[in-house]
Amino acid sequence: MSGAAKETRSVRRLANGLEATLKLKNVKNLRICVKPTGEVEITAPRRAGVRLATAFANEKLAWIERKRAEALAKLAARPGLESGGSVPLWGETLPLRVEAGKLGAKLSDGAVTLYAPEGAPFEQRRAALLMLYRAELEREIPPLVAKYAAALELSPPAWSLRDMRTRHGSCTPSRGAVRFALSLAAGPRLCLEYVVAHELVHLRIPGHGPDFHALLQSVFPEENKARRLLRAAG
Repeated sequence: MSGAAKETRSVRRLANGLEATLKLKNVKNLRICVKPTGEVEITAPRRAGVRLATAFANEKLAWIERKRAEALAKLAARPGLESGGSVPLWGETLPLRVEAGKLGAKLSDGAVTLYAPEGAPFEQRRAALLMLYRAELEREIPPLVAKYAAALELSPPAWSLRDMRTRHGSCTPSRGAVRFALSLAAGPRLCLEYVVAHELVHLRIPGHGPDFHALLQSVFPEENKARRLLRAAG
């Protein structure tokens, strides 16, 4: 999420030619994650360094390739935002309709309607869905920002929404600015509240040390439950 000053990111090419994002940060163990999109992410302690972390991933290539194949198969089987399919909103799966029209989206009677030009490609239909997510988040976020800014004795920070594919949120403590992923509207509201609290705590404490988690727990006791929900959602 945040603490960017204490995290180094780079892209490494593994022995099989696959590219992986390597994050060196203040953690204890090496970890490999294959995301639902098939992207590979390696998280390693700073002391491990790039060479050791890459070697560790190369030792796990068979596992990585198997998990990527599973993820990509699920991705290929997922409906491509077509009528008769479904979309996630606030932790629920809602029926989907797609109609020809000016790019946009509507939530009505427990169903989502996406409007896009006739024959619009997937990315355009996705853009229409993100318009709905943006509208939902613009309604939900302001009271949460006000709530946690007050709890942390902060001035409400400037915030924005981004189409983040691999992160739920980020912040720049020096500028007092936070950013939230549009995809947060897909998951339970508890996850959104957790991310808002998390990012605002970063305005007090940039890293992810014990002091950070102690402060986060004091204002948002359901941290562990929310993190489990976020991981389950991918």
